[in-house]
Amino acid sequence: MNRPAQAMKPRILLLGFRRFSELVHSVMDKFSGQAELAFHDSVASEKIDHQALVDRYHPDVIMSAGANAAFLANTLSVPVVSQPVKESDIIEACLKAKKVSNRVHLFTYGAGVPGRLKLIEYLSELLEINLVHRHYLTSDEASEQFYLALAEKPGVIVGPSYSCHLAEKEGIPSILLYSRESAVELVERAIRVAHDALQRAQQTGIQTHLFEESDDFLLLLDSDRNLVQANRAARTTLIKSNRLSAAERNILQLNDIQTVHTERWISIKKDRFLQVVDVLEHNDHQMAYLVRYKSAQTRAVVAAETEAPVSFVVQSTAMSRVASLAKTYAVAHGAVMIIGESGTGKEHIAREIHRHSRYANGPLVAVNCGSLPSELFESEMFGYEEGAFTNSRRGGHRGLLEQANHGVLFLDEIAEMPMAHQSKLLRVLQDKILKPIGSERSVSLNLKVVAATNRPLHVEVEEGRFREDLFYRLNTFTLELPPLRERKEDIAAISVYYLNRFAGQYGLPVDGSVLYQSLASHFERYRWPGNVRELESFCERVVVAVMVEPSYEITESLLQAALPEVYRAGASFSAANGALRQCEMAAIEAAMELYQGDRQAVADYLGISTTTLWRRLKNTKTQ
Repeated sequence: MNRPAQAMKPRILLLGFRRFSELVHSVMDKFSGQAELAFHDSVASEKIDHQALVDRYHPDVIMSAGANAAFLANTLSVPVVSQPVKESDIIEACLKAKKVSNRVHLFTYGAGVPGRLKLIEYLSELLEINLVHRHYLTSDEASEQFYLALAEKPGVIVGPSYSCHLAEKEGIPSILLYSRESAVELVERAIRVAHDALQRAQQTGIQTHLFEESDDFLLLLDSDRNLVQANRAARTTLIKSNRLSAAERNILQLNDIQTVHTERWISIKKDRFLQVVDVLEHNDHQMAYLVRYKSAQTRAVVAAETEAPVSFVVQSTAMSRVASLAKTYAVAHGAVMIIGESGTGKEHIAREIHRHSRYANGPLVAVNCGSLPSELFESEMFGYEEGAFTNSRRGGHRGLLEQANHGVLFLDEIAEMPMAHQSKLLRVLQDKILKPIGSERSVSLNLKVVAATNRPLHVEVEEGRFREDLFYRLNTFTLELPPLRERKEDIAAISVYYLNRFAGQYGLPVDGSVLYQSLASHFERYRWPGNVRELESFCERVVVAVMVEPSYEITESLLQAALPEVYRAGASFSAANGALRQCEMAAIEAAMELYQGDRQAVADYLGISTTTLWRRLKNTKTQ
């Protein structure tokens, strides 16, 4: 049996007579440290204030037996676990009783169970004893049955602890009906019940605390969108009763909530709120909706107090200009196209644009155009109504475009979008009207579009792989991110930033700038094919490797093990720039001839991005 956590160790109160208590106490060594056990001798009746016992001992569960357990279960709110009586217990007790006397009176709680009555009948014959069976439902009936038995001069009493207690008072031998095995089973069951009750209480307490202590206005709706619960803040501000009127539902904008997580800005009584809807699901059943209303004013104050400003870690003139342009383009109306190799930080730039734009309080919805399945493009991008097609989700689906409304839509890897999808996206962006599949409603779009690619889109347009009209729609402003190898002034600053971050994360007591001194010569001659993303990975590897060094020093052997890429590429760095350029262009020209000018195939063959290939070809033409 698994032991519950120490913080959740349950308190068990045992209510019964001495013999029962002694039996349970005798098996408690098996449960050392799993529970706190208290004993109290008592007969359950209305004459005793059992609630006072509960207030005194604060039990998580009560153990008792027979009539006592039944009475307590009907009287108290604390869970009560009853001592089981097995057929093997009855047989074992009767065998013990035969050694004392052939005149045995057996006492059991409850109405006569047919199977048990048959067993007792057989025992009388098998054990060759005069066995009288007496059963009862209350402690008063147990007393009455005992004194009826007393008139028949029993040789030995077999029964629960209360019957044994009465027998001892009259000087009659008695055998306790319960065995050690059944007592162990009782304690095990009590611990399970108590632990489950503690976990339920913990979950309820956490839920109540989070629900009631939140500064947000919270509404819990059932699957039919009826109000189940509202927190104190919502009850005092938004609603008047436990039932939402039609007017309140309209004001709170609950009539059109979706079956997926959504966020949108709404107005309530001239105040702005961010409405956040979370769908609570289990086994594909929609169980409930949690609707939160965050005050725009409160949200702004919290953000100002808790959010550290995000900025570019740059030293180079090129990236400083990119940072400045990103902020300028953020406040403009037009779309922004970000071009750069993989790992140069295109998504980071998109987040900067969102943060500085007029849509900063709205959502940022990122779409990876390269991983969106063709058959799901329309349903994911535009959304659909319930029943729009076979296997459509109950309640419909709010598409990515609608989710991004009043915010920023980030179209990553836009060059990977098939031509057929490009025309559909263009129509929506031009008209700024969205109509979900199978719906009669139209959604007016007000959002900023940011796209990103690692391929030169104008070349894709020239070669017929990207629509020219969509290109001009997305390319109002262009931000080209230079690769890390072309802005080496940034390598030191970014490296120190990541080294310090990972040192703090892993508990390494070394300053990042000290670590970088041993890395500088290696990092500054490396070509960084993975750009900033690769640099981040290298810094984490170095910190983890240094953790096992007693002196926290970076040795050559440590670097060779942690950063083999740097050493594999080392030979190529010793060549002169002119020789490198000649070799590079010879390789590009040979590949262009081999693949008949297919630039994507050439870039893949050479292991470079199409942006780099385009830049090399452009430089060749201007020389």
